[in-house]
Order: sequence, then structure tokens, then C-alpha cells
Amino acid sequence: MSDLLNTGVSALLSYRKALDTAGHNIANVNTEGYSRQRVELVSRLGTPQGDGYIGSGVNTSTVQRITDSFVAARIVTDASAFGRAESLEGVATQLDSWLSDASTGLSAPFNQFFDSLNDLTANPALSANRQSVISDAESLASRFQSLQSQVDGLQSEVNSRATATVQEINNLSTSIAGLNERIVQSRAAAGGQPPNDLLDQRDQLIQQLAGKIGISTTNADDGSVNVFTGSGQALVLGQDVGRLSVADDAFGSGRLDIVFNGAPITAQIGGGTLGGLLDAQREVIQPAQSQLGRIAVALTESFNAQHRTGVDASGQPGGDLFTPITGTAYAARSNTGTAALSIGFSDPSQLTDSEYQLRFDGANWQLTDAATGSVIPTTGTGSVADPFVAQGFSVSVSGSAVAGDRFLVRPTVNAAGDLDVAISDPARIAAAGAGSGANSSDNTNARALVDLGALRVLDGGTNTLYSGHTSLVSRVGNQAQQAGVARSSQETLLSQSVAARDATSGVILDEEASDLVRFQQ
Repeated sequence: MSDLLNTGVSALLSYRKALDTAGHNIANVNTEGYSRQRVELVSRLGTPQGDGYIGSGVNTSTVQRITDSFVAARIVTDASAFGRAESLEGVATQLDSWLSDASTGLSAPFNQFFDSLNDLTANPALSANRQSVISDAESLASRFQSLQSQVDGLQSEVNSRATATVQEINNLSTSIAGLNERIVQSRAAAGGQPPNDLLDQRDQLIQQLAGKIGISTTNADDGSVNVFTGSGQALVLGQDVGRLSVADDAFGSGRLDIVFNGAPITAQIGGGTLGGLLDAQREVIQPAQSQLGRIAVALTESFNAQHRTGVDASGQPGGDLFTPITGTAYAARSNTGTAALSIGFSDPSQLTDSEYQLRFDGANWQLTDAATGSVIPTTGTGSVADPFVAQGFSVSVSGSAVAGDRFLVRPTVNAAGDLDVAISDPARIAAAGAGSGANSSDNTNARALVDLGALRVLDGGTNTLYSGHTSLVSRVGNQAQQAGVARSSQETLLSQSVAARDATSGVILDEEASDLVRFQQ
């Protein structure tokens, strides 16, 4: 009888644990990230008798989570891809709405400006026509300035969101390291048994972290998990945390660098919300700033050159119609010399969206593409009289440079905001051709100004001012559309992965109710 009683007691104790576990599953049916748990039963070693081993009951060996490591890894990957696509789409869609909307884009003021020039050719002596040219030129310049302000504001928003995301990444990394410590301690206290609920909490935090930044993970023998960025920086090593930070970039250009252990790793960040924001900065905002600026520079340079060939209503040579624009260069914070750069424009049709670095090695200057590092050939000596010239812009160096000094050259990044009208007196409009004197009815130069709308002054002579604007709108629109498609696709993939996890690890009430009855019996 004693053997039978021991067998019964072992069963009662084991199935009580199974009932407790089923009840725990039911209680957590709506807990996000919870994995269904199962008691693993093993038979107790039988007692040898003369005619064989007589069984002695049942024991529980462990309480195990029902999980699929491959599905869990897929969720991490999909969460990272979705986070990137979502933040990239948000930036691209916002910029697209500004460029394509009639009330905020360039189409309407461009058309009005050229319409007023056409009216001027019909009657250049009419003061109202001259005033319309100035007014519509001011409206066009104002729209360029407004777009520059909006795009710059979008860059500031990306900076703010990136800063907030880095803080969230650090908080999640700290929480994961804290759970690592508790898991290691719990495993040791339980003789190596897994603390399932803590493991679920850690998995949930890792998924959230993947949504913020692309990561990879490795499991340690003590039960802790190590977490790395996609490029290998350790965010979590056991119970230690590697913290990210943000800082102004090396040139103070208005962009942020992501820093790890004192070194910028911005270019190495990929995936997640942070990767999407940085991609939006590189692929959407910066090219849009540069292309918008190229249009402004081409408009200014071409109209000023033509306007100066004509004469105004008083018979005086025409001056600049628009205020001349200068490009932008930023000195590295580490520079020790007194050198400064002045950026001009030699041929707007040769301008690109690239950024450049100009470095001094102690004897010579070298211009490179900031993205690729490839050397850009230049002409000139760099003086005011003989500036360096490359890809449509010029660089004049003043002051004295020291070996190692460098500059970030972004020729047209702020040009749209600098576009302005240079004259306010309608009589100063140079509508007449050279040699016509004070003949206010001559429209020779006015017709030449109208013709500038059809000249291919952008992109190596392939685009006009208006088609250059259309190309900008189209490019950003395509980026927004592609980002939207990518976001929808990644959202579907993430939902499918989560559904696969739920199918494996989720609590099904009917099954748990059945288990309650079965274990109770």
C-alpha cells in the first residue's frame, strides 16, 4: 500500500503543478509577449523487484515556455524593418506634401512670374506690367524661402526625434541588462530552471529595441543575452550597457551624429526608427535641400546675366534682378588655422546634389566627395582671383590653413533661403535691348528673359528651371510612394510573424480549459 500511496502522492503533486501552470496561462491570456507554459512530466525511476521494475509514479522535470526561436528571430528582423520604413515614410510624405501642394509648392509662383514677364513683352512701357514682374519675382523668392524654412524645420524635427529615439534605446538597453541580471540570479537560485516570465519580458523588450534600431543578439551560457547594433557595437553585454549619445556633427552643419564610446557611428546605423530617420536625412532631406538650392542658383545666375545685358526705362544698363547667392561651407570644429572659404558658382548646369570635403595636408588642398571619398579634380589655385573650380562651383580660401584643417562644402544647401529680389523700382527693369537708349517700348531683353524659361540650365544642360522643379517633386513623390509601399509590406510581414508566434506560443482558452479538466481528473 505504501508504494501505491507514494505513486498517488507524486501524481497529485505533479498535476497540481500542471493545474497551477494552466491557471497561470489563462490569467495571462491577454498579456502582451506572454508565451504559453507547459509542465514537463517524467516517470520516476521504478523499484527493482524479482520479477522486474515496479513503477513509482511521476515527477515534473521543468516548466517550459512554448516558443520557436526562428520565429522570434524573424520578429526582431521584421520589427526593425518596419520601424525604419515607418519613420522614412513619415518624413518623405511630409516633404512631398509641401512640394506638390499648389499652395506651398513652386508651380504657381513660377507660372505667375513667367506670365508677368510675358505681359511685360506685350507692353514694356506700362508701369503696372513692370511692377507685376517685381511683385511676382518677390512672390517666387518668398516661396523658395518658405520651402527652405520648411525643409530646414523637417531636419530639426529629425534631429529631435533621433535624440528622443536614442534615449529610448538607452532605456531599453538598461532594462534588458537589468533583466539579464535577474534571469542569471533566478536560474542559479532554481538550479538552472528557466524563469519563463522574465524571459518573456526580455524578449518583449528586445523586440521593442529592434523597432528603434537594427540589432543582433547572442545567447550566453549563463542565460543572459548580448545585444549588438547591426554594425557590431555592444548595446548590452550581460549586465553591462553600452550607451549611445547624440552630438552636433564635426562641422556644426545642423545635423546630428550618433556617438558610441566617443566615436561617431552615424553612417553605420541601420534599421529601426533611428535608421529610418538617418536614411530620411541622407536620402530625402539633403538631396531635396540641394536640388531646391540648385534651382534657386540657376534662376538667379541666368536671370542676372541676361538682365545685365539690357537697359532700363532710363536708358541705364540693367543690374542684378535677384540678389546674388553664395554657397555654404562649414569649418571643422577641430581646425586650428584661420582659413575661411567663400563659395561661388561658375556654371549652375554642372552643380550636383553632392557634398564635399576640402582638406589641407600642409602643402596642398584636396577636394573629395563627402559620401564616397573619391577625389574631385579642380582647377585654379584657391585665391580670390583664381579660385578652385569644380562641378559648377568655386572656392576661394582666405586666411591661413594648418595641416589637417578641413571644411564641409555644401554649395546649394541654403541657397533657396537666400533667394531675394534685388530691385524695387519698376523703372529698373531692363526690358529693352542694349543700344536702345531710354526707349521704354523696346522689349528685346524682356523677350530674352522669357526665353530663359526654356533654356536647359540644370543637370548638365538636360533640365529647364521648371522641369528641374518637376523633377524634384517627382523624385520626392516617388520616394514617399516607395516608402509607403515598403511600410505596408513590412507591416504585413511583422503581423504575419507575430501571428506565427501567437499560433505557437499564444494561450488558447479552449485548450487550457481542456487541460484543467484533464489534470483535475
